[in-house]
Amino acid sequence: MGIPWLLALKAIPWDTILTNAPSILRSADALLSETKVRPPATASRNDVQALADRVAVLEQRDRETAELLTRVSTQIAALTTAGEVLEARARWLLVVAIAASVTSVLACGVALFAR
Repeated sequence: MGIPWLLALKAIPWDTILTNAPSILRSADALLSETKVRPPATASRNDVQALADRVAVLEQRDRETAELLTRVSTQIAALTTAGEVLEARARWLLVVAIAASVTSVLACGVALFAR
């Protein structure tokens, strides 16, 4: 049972995941730190400007979230591709194993009846 897991671990693009992990963690930490509860800001003279600033901050968060989701979806696509490759290899291995089994049974039959 350990062999399929080893094949799965070899097929996963670990270099891509490990390369992007620090940037994903930084983005996630930045998003988390910005979403923490802050004390309400004091009313300013220009409430419209304060609202515009808050909207700009929210738009920046949306862009960062979209970038993070793009990275994650790219990695999920790579993992999906690796899984599909493993599935195809497993099918071929099954076909080869069946062919080898049939061949060995036939060889044993020939050896027994050749005597």
